[in-house]
Amino acid sequence: MKIREATASDIDGIAFVHASSWKTTYKGLISDEFLDNFTVEARRKRWIQNFENPNKDEVMYVAEDEAGMIIGFANGGARREPDLFDAELYALYLLKEHQGKGIGKQLIRSVAQNLLEKNYSSFMTWVLVGNPAIHFYHKVGGQSVSMKEVKIGNEIVEEIMIGWREIRIVGG
Repeated sequence: MKIREATASDIDGIAFVHASSWKTTYKGLISDEFLDNFTVEARRKRWIQNFENPNKDEVMYVAEDEAGMIIGFANGGARREPDLFDAELYALYLLKEHQGKGIGKQLIRSVAQNLLEKNYSSFMTWVLVGNPAIHFYHKVGGQSVSMKEVKIGNEIVEEIMIGWREIRIVGG
C-alpha cells in the first residue's frame, strides 16, 4: 500500500472510490434514490472541476494497493467557512474492504501535515450523523464541536463538526 499526492490522472480512480464509498457508508442514512444517482460519471465530472479550480491551498492524497489501484483518498485545504478553525478536511473516503487497516489515518495525517507546512494551525471536518467514521475521527484526536442541518437530495440531515485545535496532533 502506498500513499502519494494525487494527480489529474487519478480522477477515474478517485471518482470510483467516491461513488462506491457513498453507497456503502450512507446506505440507510440517505435515500436510496439519491444514492442510486450518485454515479462514478457524476463524481468524475466533479473531480475534473475540482482539479481545474482547487480551493486555496487544496491538497489531495490517494492510497494505492499493491496493484496500483486507488482504494482511498483524502483532500483538504483552507477552511471554506471561516470560524475558529483555519483548515478543513473536505473528504476522506476508503473502499469498505480496506477500512480498519490504518490507511485512513495515514491519509488524514498526510493532508494535515501538508497544511501544517503551509502554516495552518487548526483543522476540522463535517461528518454525517450516523456515519460510523465519527468514531475514527475521535480516535485520531478530533473532538465533536457543533452540529448543523444540511440538505442532501430532498432530505434534511444533520452533520457534526469534528475539530482539532492543533493541526499537528491530527492522526496522533
